[in-house]
Amino acid sequence: MHSLFLRFFLSFWLIIGIIISAAATVGFWYAEQVRESIEDFHLSDPLFEASAALDTGGPTALKEWLQDHEPARGITLFIIDEAGNDLINRSMSTWTERTYRRHRDHDKLRSRLSRRDEPQNLRRSRHLSQLIGGDGKTYTFYVSASRIPESIWGNSDVRLLLLIFALLVSGAVSYALASAISSPVRKLRIATVSLADGDLEIRVADSLGNRRDELGLLGRDFDTMAIKLQGAAKRQTELSRNISHELRSPLARIRVAIELARRKAGDLSEFSRLDDEAERLDSLIGQILSYTKLEAGTDRKVDVVDLGELIGEVVENVNYECKADAAKGVKVIEHTPQKIEIRGHPDALISAIENVMRNAVRHSPPNGEVHVAIKRGETNTTISVSDSGSGVRDDDLPRLFEPFYRTRESSESNSLDGTGLGLAIARRAIELHRGQICARNRAEGGLVVDISLPAS
Repeated sequence: MHSLFLRFFLSFWLIIGIIISAAATVGFWYAEQVRESIEDFHLSDPLFEASAALDTGGPTALKEWLQDHEPARGITLFIIDEAGNDLINRSMSTWTERTYRRHRDHDKLRSRLSRRDEPQNLRRSRHLSQLIGGDGKTYTFYVSASRIPESIWGNSDVRLLLLIFALLVSGAVSYALASAISSPVRKLRIATVSLADGDLEIRVADSLGNRRDELGLLGRDFDTMAIKLQGAAKRQTELSRNISHELRSPLARIRVAIELARRKAGDLSEFSRLDDEAERLDSLIGQILSYTKLEAGTDRKVDVVDLGELIGEVVENVNYECKADAAKGVKVIEHTPQKIEIRGHPDALISAIENVMRNAVRHSPPNGEVHVAIKRGETNTTISVSDSGSGVRDDDLPRLFEPFYRTRESSESNSLDGTGLGLAIARRAIELHRGQICARNRAEGGLVVDISLPAS
């Protein structure tokens, strides 16, 4: 069946058809059994027995006879007093009560009509048989079909069996439908999450088998989309890498030309500005190459990494850069335990932590402090880097790790510090370790970047 719509339609139609057919068959069978039971029942013998009991023992004997009397299968015998109640206080159906009222109204009408008011050739029939007691009270006989006649139900409750049958049929069809739908949908959901996490090699067509319905078409469309996304990402990565490599050569020639011009014209302030801009451009190109390399997802060697030792090395390097560059007296302070080991890519981790620390140093006030702390949990290890700057706006926090994103303050001040790629490189490096990175503002001021890595 190639159409999911047709499968739904026929399945529900099948369930409804089976249940209606079963209910109609059982209902017809029940009605036929009731009709045969009533037609085969002869009231004369029970009526004579009840009359004898009433004559000999009065209403009490009549009640005892009714309690002990066993009517034919499928038949219930009521004896109704003048108040409209069964002698042994059994509940009566609405149809029984309505029939008794009609019979009582018929008797009242006969008593009001004199015989001369009726035609001579008319003899009215009594609707129900009656007994007259010695005290003049009238007792009316009514024969009704049993609600659960033994001739039909036997020793088991057929209604329960019918309910179980309906549940089994509907449950089996519903389970088949749910399995046919939920299984491929679950596979598509897992693939979609993987694709969103950057796994562009994920495919689902093989896992869906040879389905030719809408879900099979959706799976093949998903694979087509994934192939196109993978191709586009690969082309983008190659383009960025090629452009960066191509920029390195003219940049090197520009630096040589600046140095030659300085020798000829002297050490002018304009040459220093050109050196700074060339240095900034070289740093930007290097970061673009690092980012594209991480985005490419190339295979890296996984080693056991001592985070305490690695962070200590990064802190030492950043502090050295702060002194060399006279970075406003900012100092990085380390708070790490002796040894915490995880399995990961050392170069990617160094790149991530360095970029986060440099960003914290850049946004700290003069003579400020940047604190680096590490905490080991049961399932993950958290590295927190906090500065003492002014923080960022809350609506900028989710976008800090996007490539080339600059906060409103940086854009408004036209700051030339940073390239907008440092935190993006850090995020990609942490994602390679199946970790998470996020930023938050401190209540006492400043920004905190939390890096969470799975524990080994």
